[in-house]
Amino acid sequence: MLRIRHYEGADRDAAIGLFLELNRHEHTICADLRTDAGGAEFCVDDMVAGSGAGVEAIVAEWDGCVAGLMVWTVREDEGYIEQTVRKHGLVQDIVVSSTHRGKGIGRSLLAEAERLTRAAGLSRLKLTVLEGNPAADLYLNAGYRPHARVMIKTLD
Repeated sequence: MLRIRHYEGADRDAAIGLFLELNRHEHTICADLRTDAGGAEFCVDDMVAGSGAGVEAIVAEWDGCVAGLMVWTVREDEGYIEQTVRKHGLVQDIVVSSTHRGKGIGRSLLAEAERLTRAAGLSRLKLTVLEGNPAADLYLNAGYRPHARVMIKTLD
């Protein structure tokens, strides 16, 4: 049924489709995201370029079909953050296709990010979610709590 594995080159078209779906979904929340295939291709190219440089691209397969994708990496905050939590795991992206939502795929990808973070010897995992994104409920239910708020003002 569900299989979590590393991204492979053969997953490219499916990954572009997932990022296109994510960008279009998030565009309804925050209209500054590209909704064309080129924007999704950029996301995949950026993810692949980071692979091997500390970025892990993880695929969730459902019955042999790429149903989800998660991009994880290690980051380090500025020197004013306590040393014990300065270095942390970061979920850069997580997306589950609309046809596969509600099957626990998002929770499984999040659990994999937690596993990768622990395996890296780290005790903190961060992620960002747009205000108004229903995925925030998944993160809250998994024990994540708001930590900071990014505020934006469009200037004339």
